[in-house]
Amino acid sequence: MSESGSKEGSGGRREDSDPLQTRLAYGLEVFQELFTLLEEYAPVWYTEEHQRRTMRALKALEESRQLARSRAARSHRAGGP
Repeated sequence: MSESGSKEGSGGRREDSDPLQTRLAYGLEVFQELFTLLEEYAPVWYTEEHQRRTMRALKALEESRQLARSRAARSHRAGGP
């Protein structure tokens, strides 16, 4: 998977060419997959505290992704790089 240019995200969507947005999207996707596996298989060591921490981290990643998206849109509208 190339690090430059646009990437295709889950669901066939095209991701922005903004490197920060691309990294956040990829990190969020991987983290969500790992969370899903933990929830499905529920290993004995996976406690409710792990689940709460994971859910907080997922929320923070999604918020960061949305913030990066809105900054990129503002920059694009203002004619920035």
